Amino acid sequence: MTRERWIEVGRIVLTGALALLYWQQKVPVEVLWVAVAIGLYPLLKTGVLDLIHEHKIGTEIFVTIATLIAVLGGETVAGAVLMVIILIAKFIADLNTDRAHASIKALIGAVPQVALLRIDGGERSVPVEQVRAGDVVLVRTGEEIPVDGRIEGGQGSVNEASITGESLPRDKQAGDEVFAGMVLESGALDVRTERVGADTTFSRIIGLVEEAEAHQAPVQNTEEVLAALSPYRTIHINRFGAYLMDLELAVEPMSNRIRFGFKKKAA
Repeated sequence: MTRERWIEVGRIVLTGALALLYWQQKVPVEVLWVAVAIGLYPLLKTGVLDLIHEHKIGTEIFVTIATLIAVLGGETVAGAVLMVIILIAKFIADLNTDRAHASIKALIGAVPQVALLRIDGGERSVPVEQVRAGDVVLVRTGEEIPVDGRIEGGQGSVNEASITGESLPRDKQAGDEVFAGMVLESGALDVRTERVGADTTFSRIIGLVEEAEAHQAPVQNTEEVLAALSPYRTIHINRFGAYLMDLELAVEPMSNRIRFGFKKKAA
């Protein structure tokens, strides 16, 4: 894990430990307030930055408001505990995001950086950036195809897993289309370049994955907000229910006395 993730772990452990100590009446409430402030800091910071730079209200703002409402409403321990749970959920989500980014970087690193061009009857190794549409690229057994194009000569068995997800090799021959990132498992191919670099299908797939990671659908954001607020809503509904029960207990004796008074007058 990165240094930032270890800081998050420390924040979660510290906040949870202080909430536990307060619940056991070993520290004053002021210490619990400090714990809540420590836990809310990254959420509030992220929420404010999103609000300023991206002009959007994220889940973090709602979680912060809900936690403060719980604390000010006297449910300090419940607010702190639920905040710790939310921090843990956020930490797990961040870990998944880190793994996704690592996978994307691995995919980017898998793209060949060098291509073998056929030039004037000979061969020359050049960086992929220097390959242009129309150039003929030679691909040998065990090599990854560096460009999108059509086979102009040769034949071989190509693994298309990087594009289609199917690891079974397919036989390719002159006229067939191949894509960057595919692996030539046997044979040799002369590929006439059609697309290279960021224009290849493989690069566009990576771009779509990165965009999907960076932007969540509005439905998903709404679901996260409701999930974040539901525990606090439950707390206050329970408190309101308890209040109604207390009110009923207080009113019932009064109503009994009124009914008894009416009976005496009637007699």
